[in-house]
Amino acid sequence: MDTDYDVIVIGSGAAGLSAAVAAAASGASVLIVEADTQTGGSSRLSGGHFYAADTFVQQQAGVSDSAEQMFQHYMTLNQWLVEPAVVRKYCELSAPTLQWLNGLGVDFPVTGLYQSGAGTIARGHQPEGGGETVVQRLDARRQQLGVDMVLDTRVDSLLLDNGRVSGIRAGSHTATAGAVVIATGGFGANDSLLQEYYPQAYAAGDWRWYIGTDKAQGDGLALGAQVDAAVQGHNRGLLLVTPGFSRDLEVLLPDWLILVNRQGRRFTDETAPYTMLAGLIDHQEGPVWAVFDEQARAAAKPSPVSQAYWVADVLAQKADAGVIMRADTLTALAAEMGCHAAGLNGTVARYNTMLSGAQPRDETFFKKLSSQAQPIQTPPFYAAEVRPAIVCWTGTGLRINDACQVMSQAEQPVSGLFAAGETVGSLHGDRYIGGGGSFGPCIVFGKLAGENAALASKGNF
Repeated sequence: MDTDYDVIVIGSGAAGLSAAVAAAASGASVLIVEADTQTGGSSRLSGGHFYAADTFVQQQAGVSDSAEQMFQHYMTLNQWLVEPAVVRKYCELSAPTLQWLNGLGVDFPVTGLYQSGAGTIARGHQPEGGGETVVQRLDARRQQLGVDMVLDTRVDSLLLDNGRVSGIRAGSHTATAGAVVIATGGFGANDSLLQEYYPQAYAAGDWRWYIGTDKAQGDGLALGAQVDAAVQGHNRGLLLVTPGFSRDLEVLLPDWLILVNRQGRRFTDETAPYTMLAGLIDHQEGPVWAVFDEQARAAAKPSPVSQAYWVADVLAQKADAGVIMRADTLTALAAEMGCHAAGLNGTVARYNTMLSGAQPRDETFFKKLSSQAQPIQTPPFYAAEVRPAIVCWTGTGLRINDACQVMSQAEQPVSGLFAAGETVGSLHGDRYIGGGGSFGPCIVFGKLAGENAALASKGNF
């Protein structure tokens, strides 16, 4: 069958660009169709971190790791509630795909290697220039390979030929292909889809905001529904914690405050990874507050943790405005918070005892303490409610197999259709694996989807 292109890729984020570059490098003629007026999607706004095992960067740093170790950690963290074959493929391809990206001009310095998420092995790889540079390098290679690009065009539907996906329709225009890759990203900017597929995020209400592009409307879900594609990963994604003062992206909390629940009780190390904190707060089944005293507030200076929230003048302004609760005693503060007064007093007394010795130590949650972490004893006392409300990415999406083929509800691959990136729901569980755990799969599965789509377009897959 004659077609306009061998492969059509819908979306030009990290996944779409990787798919297009890989398909073109395999000898396919490729078209990218992008709904935005520029390439990159939400990827260009991200840090571009890549979660990977047994990489050349780890080897340079003397870090011993393997794909099998990464797989076991990933599956254990998510209680095996994800697709094992898809996860294993990601783990196995993470190192060679990082190397491939490096070969395209993306630098991953040893100094950018870090312990990412709730693991003990450094698997987070931070690229020079962040996600924007990754997009630029991929797009430069896309142009070198002669991949066509159409911007400001939203794909409305998939074309079918005897049950096989054979192209796309955008408005009054159509384009045919031997295979199609859906890489349309998530749905963080679509309130109705958040309500349906990510109710935990939707429940944040007026506190909720999304850090990605406004074009993240969940097009992949709509396109998949046209071919009876299976959907996976309900109510999954990544929420970041915020006091709601403004729409500044800060994901960590300072160590000089404590988090308490409705019982007035601490429930976590306040410096826990951002990948875990939202889930810990959600399990409290009620409001959670950051509690601190005047000494901590007055000493709170801009830091790598916070430039916009946890600094002295901002905290004073928010207390004056009534956004933060302030009281002369912990008992009075508890009354404003609506939490258990005896519990709050007891929690603070216990915390102060641990921090008052010759060697201050958090014997309850083992928080690493800096010199700024002091006993909470100088009135007035403050309580700022915090909530998981910043939508980082959405985890519900199309189900794929380990070849990136979209799976139907009848448990069969949809012929001619592949998917990669945030539009995929098979990889992410209730707990985010760590920094780079969403961007890394965009590259890994984007590249794999492009390679396999190129094969499929020639009848070889």
